[in-house]
Amino acid sequence: MLISLTVAVDALKPIVPCSLLSLSMVPFASCAIVIGGASWIVPSHIAQKLDNMLYKSYMRLCLFVFENLSGVEITVYGSKEVLNKSGAPENALLVSNHQSNVDWIIPVMLAARHGDGGNEQAFRVMVKNSIHLVPMFGWYIFQHGYIYVRRFGEFIGAPVLRQLNWLNQSMPPYWLLIFPEGTRLTAKKKKLVKSSNQFLESNGRQPMQNVLCPRSGGLQLALDNLSTLDAIYDVTVMYGQMRVPERRGMAPGMFDFCCGPQTFKHLHIHLNRIPIEQVPKEKLSLRNWTIDRFVEKDRIIDEFYSDSPEGGTPLPCVPISQTLPSTLFFSAALLAPFFSRTIGRIYLLTIASSPLLIAWLHIRKCV
Repeated sequence: MLISLTVAVDALKPIVPCSLLSLSMVPFASCAIVIGGASWIVPSHIAQKLDNMLYKSYMRLCLFVFENLSGVEITVYGSKEVLNKSGAPENALLVSNHQSNVDWIIPVMLAARHGDGGNEQAFRVMVKNSIHLVPMFGWYIFQHGYIYVRRFGEFIGAPVLRQLNWLNQSMPPYWLLIFPEGTRLTAKKKKLVKSSNQFLESNGRQPMQNVLCPRSGGLQLALDNLSTLDAIYDVTVMYGQMRVPERRGMAPGMFDFCCGPQTFKHLHIHLNRIPIEQVPKEKLSLRNWTIDRFVEKDRIIDEFYSDSPEGGTPLPCVPISQTLPSTLFFSAALLAPFFSRTIGRIYLLTIASSPLLIAWLHIRKCV
């Protein structure tokens, strides 16, 4: 009986963090709608400040799950001055390889250690267009400055340019994450690797095994329209679980990362800060520069598989005093409907409004 109970509890472990993050979107979206409505009345900088506070609070809830709860060890290599920076944060583009649905949290981990008091509110992503259909989340992230791009079909530039212009003129700072590969690379996507390498070879390049040939279109748009950029952060992410025998190229998913066994639960982040003055803006030069960055990523990941990484700096876990207040706030917000019917009705209205919020994105031609 005790063994069965232990097995059952262990099986339920992934449900707790998953439920906390997903269900917290309901009170989060409810607050965001109120702030969005208030933005028609109060000055825009006040509404943006309120939105940044709300978003930063949710990001710290995510850090509680992905760092404090998971117990992951983190080692950083390269430009450690990004993490030691004090004073005003930088405006930056983050260019990363893409292997897992965990990749997005890595810049949040870095942002929490950048500038005075952390910089999580600055985090945005250039994401695929289909994410706008995710209830509540899809509507909100556009309001916060995320950028929707189409992977297939006709490219529609107006909403992308509008978002970039908004970021450029908004209350600083901003960190915009771009995945130039366009999709996650896993060991199962052999055809994708093959077609990527065929393209590289047809252009006189060596094939790569750990990354896909990057596209520079999103990066080009960002560089052309973000005049306030300070730097590009070239981020290469490697998961310790991928060093397990027969698991090369198989990055952990959210459940495995947060609730899997502690063995090999080690995150390796190679960070290279490149001043914006050193980045070419001419189309062909930028494409070659981007490919060169991914050739370097391929080499770094190859070394990660073949040797024990050396020269890195262990990164202490984000203090629980920094993440617990947000976690308690969202936990209390999830319990509130059990004590207040009014709050319960507000949450139901928020959920019911999801189709209208998605329709609003289309009416305003945001996607």
